[in-house]
Amino acid sequence: MPLVTVFTDVDALIGSKQEVCKMVHDAVKSALGKPDQYIIVALMKAECVTVAGQEASVVVEVDSIGGDFGALIGTIAKGLQAHGVEPSKVTGTFRGVSFKEFAMNGRPLG
Repeated sequence: MPLVTVFTDVDALIGSKQEVCKMVHDAVKSALGKPDQYIIVALMKAECVTVAGQEASVVVEVDSIGGDFGALIGTIAKGLQAHGVEPSKVTGTFRGVSFKEFAMNGRPLG
């Protein structure tokens, strides 16, 4: 049910894409309490992402049927620190969606 899209221009994150996606997946599982089969994570390489006018940043966009965004973004920011990205370089948005706005297996859930 949660779709997490991570946009970055940090080469270290792109180079560790599977590890980063697993960290984000695990953050969703623990912070939002979502089961594995419903968690989608996409890591997208961007040509340039800036926070406060500085490159080497990360944008996290979350679409989810409920959940505590504060806990999630904090967990993700902490996980990205292990890859050299300071929390001040991580921004994010959360969009709550209903079952009818989220599809899997070719059809909406509600």
